[in-house]
Amino acid sequence: MENRKNSTPEILSAKDLQDMGFSRSMSYALFNREDIPVIHIGKRKFIRRERFMEWLAEQERTDRE
Repeated sequence: MENRKNSTPEILSAKDLQDMGFSRSMSYALFNREDIPVIHIGKRKFIRRERFMEWLAEQERTDRE
């Protein structure tokens, strides 16, 4: 079985977040947050996979406290 991390692009789009299970509206909302480092390429927005996964892990730690 292929590792999910390897099948996810290095730079995530809103569509990639939807493929991960986030709703369309949540995907776009995440790109507008101040605490997520977004990459702007033209009019499109992306998030580096590694940075997003770190941010997600931090949310999990915060929720447990």
